[in-house]
Amino acid sequence: MTRIYFIIFTALYFFSNAQILNVPPRQPGMLTGSQYTAQIVSLSLTARETSIYNEVISGNIPDFSRTLTPVTSTALIAGQTQSLTYYVLPDYLAIGSNADYFLCPMSPMLATKIGDSIGCTLPTRKMVNDIYAQATLTMNPLTIPASGTMTTVQAFAQHNGMVKTQRNGFIPPYSLGTLVAGDKKDIIISNLIYNTPNRVIIYGWHTSVGNPIQPMTNVHADTYMDYSHGIRLIQNSVVYNGTPTTIKSILTGTLNALVSDEGAINPPEYPYGNITSLNTPASFAVLNKTNNTLEVKVKNDPNVTHYKIYTSTNGVSFSAPQTLAKTNLTLTTLTANQVYYIKIAAYNNTYSVTSPVSEVLGAVPCNYQDSLLIVNGFDRAVAGNTYDFIKQHGGSAYANTKYFSSATNEALQDGLLNLSSYKMVDWILGKESTANQTFNSAEQILVSNYLKQGGNFFVSGSEVGWDLDNSGTAADKSFYNNYLKASYIADAPNGQASTWYKTIKEPLNNLFTFSDTTFFDNGTNGTYNVDYPDVITSINGSSSCLKFSNAGSNISGINYSGTFTGGTAPAKLVYITFPFETIVTASKRNSMFKDVWNYFFAGIVTSISNHENMNEYQIYPNPAHEIIYLKGADKINHVIIYNLQGQMLIHSTNASQISIEKLDPGIYLLEITSGTDKLIIRFVKE
Repeated sequence: MTRIYFIIFTALYFFSNAQILNVPPRQPGMLTGSQYTAQIVSLSLTARETSIYNEVISGNIPDFSRTLTPVTSTALIAGQTQSLTYYVLPDYLAIGSNADYFLCPMSPMLATKIGDSIGCTLPTRKMVNDIYAQATLTMNPLTIPASGTMTTVQAFAQHNGMVKTQRNGFIPPYSLGTLVAGDKKDIIISNLIYNTPNRVIIYGWHTSVGNPIQPMTNVHADTYMDYSHGIRLIQNSVVYNGTPTTIKSILTGTLNALVSDEGAINPPEYPYGNITSLNTPASFAVLNKTNNTLEVKVKNDPNVTHYKIYTSTNGVSFSAPQTLAKTNLTLTTLTANQVYYIKIAAYNNTYSVTSPVSEVLGAVPCNYQDSLLIVNGFDRAVAGNTYDFIKQHGGSAYANTKYFSSATNEALQDGLLNLSSYKMVDWILGKESTANQTFNSAEQILVSNYLKQGGNFFVSGSEVGWDLDNSGTAADKSFYNNYLKASYIADAPNGQASTWYKTIKEPLNNLFTFSDTTFFDNGTNGTYNVDYPDVITSINGSSSCLKFSNAGSNISGINYSGTFTGGTAPAKLVYITFPFETIVTASKRNSMFKDVWNYFFAGIVTSISNHENMNEYQIYPNPAHEIIYLKGADKINHVIIYNLQGQMLIHSTNASQISIEKLDPGIYLLEITSGTDKLIIRFVKE
């Protein structure tokens, strides 16, 4: 019975999430259909197809064409009637707006590339027939007299205008988005693709009595297209008998009769490049979704069909890879609250090509809202860079029961996720330096905006100051001084490289709780030689929190709490000039991570204006799950919790503890009143 429920749930989940074309929303200011045809009229074929790809992938598609329409196909297989429902574009692929769109002819190679990029495929002859039979609206084909101009953009635009006028005549009752057929021929997939190399297969353009004007043919070269050609995309993902699969998988297997009238088609696509190698994935993230699910997000590569996902719970021994379609990179049935380390390789199923394996990221599947994002920005190829320092950073977070997601710095630049979703960011820079850029201009904008909005930012790296303040542009220096709150002094303590490998806390700063010396690696302790740890000084309101031991006043770490330049909310920063991952012994790393976390979230108040009626107190934990405790608050009259819109949510006269179990995860304000005194503290509900 459990399996039956699982199958039903899987099917319902799939169909509730599978009916929208996987492209970004259309943005204001994008070209309309007529504007676009005017722009491409004089382009070469190569330039035109590059332009078409960019328009489609960026989302310049009419809104009516985004909601896909179900079509059901049946076939007799092994003596049993079987059926399959798949989802199709309601009309042929168009560029532009609802009011002004262009049904766009293109080569089969480009159509395949677009389909692979957004999780779609082209139809077969059987699918074209099924779509026509089930179309709500069928239109009579409109032709242009044959001539040498029928392959030009001008002819494409002319026929587009004819079809649009015809289509508008059916509104109402058939609004845009209704499944329509008869207006174009289809570019299809067929075994004829490989019978003769470099051919386009055309079929369809049914008449009013359901007969195709164009029999299936491969007479034309694959670079040929005329005004009559249309691209009907089919969503590749389907569910057959409760099990997720793909149209392409069905076409190559024993169920091919469901979607093909010419047997198995393998490979079921046009080749759009002889792929012999793939790039190592660099722009990706591993994100917590639920207590047993992680999501891998990767920047789209049109040459990739799948990814091989390797998992580990210790970052050393990895499992055999799972091969997942790039449109569904979800890891399920994981152990809740268990740390997982993950590396990936790109894979092309058609050509059986696999890329080298990526760096290692990680995350913890849990039901809590993400608090911590770890970003790996250490890309520099130097001795000792094993590209897996998520183990030290994530391991220290996990040892303190702080769960995390992670990303490469490239993933943030590419917009795969948003820093503002996280309460704390730990940015790994290792020995990243000028050749690779510690923070490039795009990353500087991301980080400065995060701090302006009240984020908590922890960054460690040995050559950040050398890169930005000593060797950088005016913008680099401004970012370093105003947002990392530091000024570069020297490339190593006392100008001596490969000499200083220990640090102590600043006596006048209580951020760190350790009382002894902390050592970082000289190359003999399992990571790499930190030969040039920057010496810095605190500026613009920051404070020194660490200094190099026995190296005079050479500062190795600063912290800051307050509003950053241009900011709208208080934020916090901890920046250390030796890589956190190189701290010798896990126990010391864990202790330092805990101190940084507590600095960001502990909420300790040591002084209050006019506080003679209120004792010093502490609010903890922060973030909290169910209860907030107030220690040393015996003279507090009452406590009120507000959301960020100022709405009162909880009012309590119990000053020792407040239940927040019913609050949604997020940021709230806690107001404490003692006599006539009031204090407001920000806290986080996880």
